[in-house]
Amino acid sequence: MIPSRFRVLFFCLLLAGLARAEDAPAKPDALKLAQQVHDIFEAKCLECHGPELPRPKGKFGYVLDLKRIADNPKMIVRGEPDGSDLYDMVLHDEMPGEDAMVPPLSAAEKEIVKKWIEAGAPHELPAGAVAAAPVVAAPAAIPEMSFAKKAVRWVGRFHPVSTHFPVALMYVAVLAEMLGWWTRRESWLATVRFLIVLAALGGITTAGLGWVNASFTSYVGQSAAVLVWHRWLGTFTAVWMTACAGLSVISECEEGSAARRRFRGALLVGALLVGVSGFLGSALIFGLDHYAWK
Repeated sequence: MIPSRFRVLFFCLLLAGLARAEDAPAKPDALKLAQQVHDIFEAKCLECHGPELPRPKGKFGYVLDLKRIADNPKMIVRGEPDGSDLYDMVLHDEMPGEDAMVPPLSAAEKEIVKKWIEAGAPHELPAGAVAAAPVVAAPAAIPEMSFAKKAVRWVGRFHPVSTHFPVALMYVAVLAEMLGWWTRRESWLATVRFLIVLAALGGITTAGLGWVNASFTSYVGQSAAVLVWHRWLGTFTAVWMTACAGLSVISECEEGSAARRRFRGALLVGALLVGVSGFLGSALIFGLDHYAWK
């Protein structure tokens, strides 16, 4: 005779299994849903995140690998579209980016992606998936970007090249400061003042171009977080460089004075900030491990 407590436990487990079976989509529905999402990603995301690209945006080059996407908690939270970064970017038309050659997802396509995540992000595709027809029979026309917007986007693309100017000036200013401290010559201190003022002007320009450039790009997962840090730290660095320039101009900062020591400390901190900001910028292209010894 089976004890009553075991019978109760058995029935509880049975009910839980039935409830889970009701929540999970039927196999044919899951296959269809996965195929629809695969086709959407193929039509709208392959340009920037295709596996054949040597440098896909955000190091996300596996957009057609649904299993890998679903297994990445930084992109997908199974059953929770609102907690999934990928759906959030799709929902708010952040991906595809404005520089893509395809239009954003339609309301129907966004709903399919949402249902896919709610269903647990199934990844199995039906037989003959490669030859399957795309979800949308007639793709929507790509909205024409205005001349002003194109001009702004074009200007923003000068951000990467503009970074070399303030970075170089900042580190040369540190070198000149060390030479001034070593030789005690006023000429070196005047050179530092000249360099740091130019570096601050370049830093402000670079930070502004960075904000413009980032508004026309799209990153997902870890790269999205790196972009946030890069933007705000880069902006703070530009402000810090401006403060250093102010210290060098407002005060004479004679060698050996307390003002000079404060300026020298601020200059070294600024050089560190420039280095970290530059590292994060490079990580957007090459990944956070691009300095790893391999």
